[in-house]
Amino acid sequence: MDPTEPWSPSPGVAFWDYSGSGLDTLEDLELCPSWDLPYGYAYIPALYLAAFAVGLLGNAFVVWLLAGRRGPRRLVDTFVLHLAAADLGFVLTLPLWAAAAALGDRWPFGEGLCKLSSFALAGTRCAGALLLAGMSVDRYLAVVKLLEARLLRTPRCALATCCGVWAVAVLAGLPSLFYRGLRPLPGGEGSQCGEEPSDAFQGLSLLLLLVTFALPLGVTLFCYCRISHRLRRPPHVGRARRNSLRIIFAIVSTFVGSWLPFSALRAVFYLARLGLLPLPCPLLLALRWGLTIATCLAFVNSCANPVIYLLLDRSFRARAWRGACGRAGRPAPRVSSSLSWASSLSRDDSSVFWGRAADA
Repeated sequence: MDPTEPWSPSPGVAFWDYSGSGLDTLEDLELCPSWDLPYGYAYIPALYLAAFAVGLLGNAFVVWLLAGRRGPRRLVDTFVLHLAAADLGFVLTLPLWAAAAALGDRWPFGEGLCKLSSFALAGTRCAGALLLAGMSVDRYLAVVKLLEARLLRTPRCALATCCGVWAVAVLAGLPSLFYRGLRPLPGGEGSQCGEEPSDAFQGLSLLLLLVTFALPLGVTLFCYCRISHRLRRPPHVGRARRNSLRIIFAIVSTFVGSWLPFSALRAVFYLARLGLLPLPCPLLLALRWGLTIATCLAFVNSCANPVIYLLLDRSFRARAWRGACGRAGRPAPRVSSSLSWASSLSRDDSSVFWGRAADA
């Protein structure tokens, strides 16, 4: 599955096939008149290109900082590095979807790039959700089960977890290679990069949505509920670890806030196409518009994490400023800040980008 819809954002009226039966005869199709969001062909591409510019620079900078760090990495570094790589892979596809949206959803890049970009969107979205779940489990073990989890919290285990996440992400993206391709636009004016309306694909997509979003979300919420409960009890956790948790809380909350509306509406979409949730035409139109807006929100998440680091982590701001001024090769000065991970209150630093390699 992936976050794109086979609907035309160009102005006008189209008929939206919501039969979900996979049948080809018009007698089996439920056709609803559908209007596109006003001026969506203008502001949706602009939004995608803005997310591409910010996400490309920000995530590439995060990858450069963490991949170029000398010496052993902390466990959280491994998750953040792979998360930035996943977001980087996601944003690289955005110019293609921006161009298609500007052309009225006509896909000018051929079927190969349609399948490949759909695969990249599906895989990187899955990788992001699973990496955040893995990061949440790591924080849960570090805060709640510190003594019992020392054998699990090793660099080798963190790397193995990330490799497992990428393997699952590749599997989650495979249906896009088989079931997505060029489909005729309503009215016969060109082709769009769309999905096959078969029951098999709809059911598989719904299952993948549960496994790659709902399940990681449940794990993440459980971990942070337990962490919050632990933080309210003595002995109190050091300020540095609280600050590091605040940054990760912000990352997880932004991801959930960006992807939850899309995932919920997409689940309704699949149920409707499978015929399990009959909806009248006005609700189908509302669903279409809601998914268009939710897709924009989900795409923008790919550039959110570097912005969070920039706002909450003074050390990251210092490194970003040095990089912008062309002095990134010099040793970075230690930054004294309430968000600096080099606090002596805890072995677990409060910055992804500076501090000791030891990870509690």
